[in-house]
Amino acid sequence: MQAAPRTVLLCFRPFTTNATLSSAKSTYSASDRLFADAAREETVSSPQKSSRLTALENEHTNWTGDESMQDAVLRMLVDKYKPLRSGTLQSADQKLKRAPPAISSAGAYHGATEEFRGVSKEPSSLKLLQPSTGSWATESLLPSTEGHRPWHTEFRVPSHVSASVKVAHFPLQSSRPSASTHSVDELTRKKEKESKKRVEHVGRLSRARESTLDYRLGIKKSSERMGRQPNPVSLKGWASLVEDKIEKARIAGVFNAVKGRGQPMARTVEESNPFIGREEFLMNRIVQRNGAAPPWVELQAELDIAVQSFRELLRQSWIRQTLRNLTTNHPAQILAQFNLSDMKCHRDPDWEMRERAYHDAAVEEVNALVRKYNGLAPYAVRRPYYSRSVEIGMLYEDCAGEIMKQLAERVKGGQGGGMPGYRSEVESHHEAAREVVKIMGLKDLFLAWWHRLVGKWNSR
Repeated sequence: MQAAPRTVLLCFRPFTTNATLSSAKSTYSASDRLFADAAREETVSSPQKSSRLTALENEHTNWTGDESMQDAVLRMLVDKYKPLRSGTLQSADQKLKRAPPAISSAGAYHGATEEFRGVSKEPSSLKLLQPSTGSWATESLLPSTEGHRPWHTEFRVPSHVSASVKVAHFPLQSSRPSASTHSVDELTRKKEKESKKRVEHVGRLSRARESTLDYRLGIKKSSERMGRQPNPVSLKGWASLVEDKIEKARIAGVFNAVKGRGQPMARTVEESNPFIGREEFLMNRIVQRNGAAPPWVELQAELDIAVQSFRELLRQSWIRQTLRNLTTNHPAQILAQFNLSDMKCHRDPDWEMRERAYHDAAVEEVNALVRKYNGLAPYAVRRPYYSRSVEIGMLYEDCAGEIMKQLAERVKGGQGGGMPGYRSEVESHHEAAREVVKIMGLKDLFLAWWHRLVGKWNSR
């Protein structure tokens, strides 16, 4: 038999060198590694999840940034009504009841340490506690005895507590002066005596002044003094003292001379004003009765006086000027024919021009007061400025009646001109001159006049 031909399979293996491997490693970066891992994970199929995990994942939606209505209501209810403790959670009272602190008689500090240790210890295994009555609200923390009442409880000092208060022993004070008293020098003792005398002197003066006032008021006579004056320390004592004083004053007749006794009370319009409070009304009345007023009220009175004085001077000046002109330029027959309308229409431009400077200065002073008043007064009571032309126009209207009255008196008296006082003075002067001329003679009068002129000329 001939042997079958043997077939040889040759595999191609690429030839690589160390240089080629090093270059490949150098070109392989971290990002390529990450992409390769991601591709490998995608090719591997994910394991099957349990149905419960899938249900839990689909039960709650992802957070969208807004709180739902159900969550908001639940949060408010939990904040308002705190949930009760349940399960393995225990309060401090429950822990103390289950593991009370151990008390040791070794000492206060040692007992406190053991108590702290007993409280701080927690059982290794927690058990679920259930209330015997069904609710912790009705469960008593301490065991109770049937028929026991709170007043039956008697306090007993614990055995481990020791008294920390010691009995105080105070030494008896000796009535004899100590050695330190004798060591005080004479100057210090003199100063103490002088201060005591000064205090006693001031006390005697104050008591004497109080007794004098009481005697003048008739509250307590000097013969009825039985000791120190009462000095109550309570409100009831002060009320009794006040009632006693009032009763003594009533018996003495002090209230018999009260202003307005037996008469109806004087009411004012401000008292029934609903826009003014009772406290404000009483305060304003007290201020008014004591003569006090706000600054703008005092300035208002000053302004009224200034305006009244200016108008009165203006009135007298115009009446005097008008009477002088009319009685000088017109006889009595024509003066009797004037009426009120003629006096209102009468004007004197010369007098106005002559007195213009005075009128302007007076009006400026009044306006300065008005400016000062408006700076302090409220807006509702402020005043406008005064004008010279307006005041002159009012003057002609107001003075017409007074001018007619004085003209009528002069016509009845037979006076043809001049004012009453001025005319009487002039007439008396002329009469005195006539008497002098009659006594001295005309020649002597001229000689005296000539000597007077010569004397004046020589004196120059």
